[in-house]
Amino acid sequence: MLAFTRLFPAAAVLFGLIAAADLRVSNAQPAAPTGPKLLVVVSVDQFCQDYLIRFQDNFPLLASDSLFRNVLQGGAYFPNCHHAHAFTITAPGHAVQLTGTYPGTNGVIENDWFDRETGKTRYCVSDPTVEVVGLPAGKPMSPRVLLVDTVGDRLKIATGGKGKVFGVAIKDRASILMTGHKADCAFWLEKNQWVTSTYYRSDLPGYMRNLNNSKAVEQFRGKVWDLLLTRDRYHNNGHDDNPFENPPTGWTAAFPHKMAKVGELTPDKYGDHVLFSHFGNEYTLLAARQIIEHEKLGADEIPDLLAINFSSNDYVGHAFGPLSLEVEDITYRTDRQLAEFVKYLDDQVGKGRWTLALTADHGVAPIPEMVAERLQDGEQALPAKRNPIGDLNVVREKLEALLRDELKIAATSPKVILDLDANQVYLNYDHPALTLSQLVKARQLVRDWLLKLPYVAAVATREELLGGGSARLLQQMRLSFNPARSGDVLFCYTPYSIPGYSTTAKPKGTTHGSPWHYDTHVPLLLLGQGIIPGRYDRRISPAYLAPTASRLLGVDSPSGCEVDPLHEVLQPVKKF
Repeated sequence: MLAFTRLFPAAAVLFGLIAAADLRVSNAQPAAPTGPKLLVVVSVDQFCQDYLIRFQDNFPLLASDSLFRNVLQGGAYFPNCHHAHAFTITAPGHAVQLTGTYPGTNGVIENDWFDRETGKTRYCVSDPTVEVVGLPAGKPMSPRVLLVDTVGDRLKIATGGKGKVFGVAIKDRASILMTGHKADCAFWLEKNQWVTSTYYRSDLPGYMRNLNNSKAVEQFRGKVWDLLLTRDRYHNNGHDDNPFENPPTGWTAAFPHKMAKVGELTPDKYGDHVLFSHFGNEYTLLAARQIIEHEKLGADEIPDLLAINFSSNDYVGHAFGPLSLEVEDITYRTDRQLAEFVKYLDDQVGKGRWTLALTADHGVAPIPEMVAERLQDGEQALPAKRNPIGDLNVVREKLEALLRDELKIAATSPKVILDLDANQVYLNYDHPALTLSQLVKARQLVRDWLLKLPYVAAVATREELLGGGSARLLQQMRLSFNPARSGDVLFCYTPYSIPGYSTTAKPKGTTHGSPWHYDTHVPLLLLGQGIIPGRYDRRISPAYLAPTASRLLGVDSPSGCEVDPLHEVLQPVKKF
């Protein structure tokens, strides 16, 4: 402004008059709309953007019962949303969404990783300092693994604890990592019972106890999961009954799937039927409704946050694969369930008082055996491979022998490699022969050996991950790398190749965890109060949800947030 006034003084006076007039007009305009009183974040576990592309012609068949159709027509839709980290696993995918940070910053690098302090593998949200609540004995969990705060944490701070924050999911890691450190409570399912931990509270609230005591999960016994639409409408038209799928006990690979009746199978096996069907999502939404009603979420003028994970989509996807009738059908059923839930929000919370955001923690690879051979006449194979580098124990032995030979380490000395999993190699920092220079050389030897293997696409050492560079694949691996928790060498496979953790069991089903498009490309949809409808094509990641949610709630972004809000989708929000 200073340079402007020096060069054009008359213009500056005119500019000042216009600005003053604009200010008067602005002051006379109605106040900007407030944000939602309830923000609901739904993470559909293992939900590919590909499903919204391939199946979209069937959404209108669900009429008003299609959330996806309604969002594509009247909500905000980001079709170019990709997870930016390399190892697209459930826990990192959920930690990203409401922290706005990637695994290298938030510390959640995988579901499980080798812990150098204990010398054992640790589960991401396990916490031996707390106890499970809701069962006589169970697995104690908490969010202490998170190195940063979440949107829910910022809401708690900004409102002096008055804003309520809850999470619910079949999976503990999803519910816990989406809500954060200061949540009122996170609930998850264990042994068919809703539980929490003493990190949050010493008892289970009455409404969750009622679900457990009434055995509400038993309501699905004897029901049948069959196709929602007529068979000719389905795009996944391969053989329904095939040897590559991995259904739970009591089911075949083909529809219909009958839920175990009373007296059939053990409670745990019946529970698998719930988990591996749309009934798992239905039960999760039943619990979500209980939370909304009994905790009075969205009922006053202080905003609240509810995080929901649809875990069943992931169980179905792992078992049947993305080219199955099961995955396509649960997509339509998820669409209908969410549409019904939105109507519930209108009735319970009130129109104009809620906003819903939907994304996913990762996508999924097709079952390798299904795409590695010709399924139909004229259909060509893809270069897919299960367990591409073989038994990981054998790989570890070969690398151990290589390092001892190249570095002249005695066979009687301690192990050089502490741990090796599907993506990482951990070296023994306490080994007397591994000086700093030898450590660097050992990492290079491991890298070069792995790079010679077929189906290994990229390998990076600790030094390379800590250095500069902007190549996308290296950058994805860097965003998955945490110096205190990650291994010494990280590697990933070529597209359509997935790790196989057993060489004895018959290979079935599929998984995720790669930096490739089918694993990274997920939806980001927003609907409701404060949202400007439209299609927005710029490339983003689910991390953008955190600052956007913060802006909707009128609070500051989480402390470690690495991206900006999606300004283009946000109406002006007046702080509550």
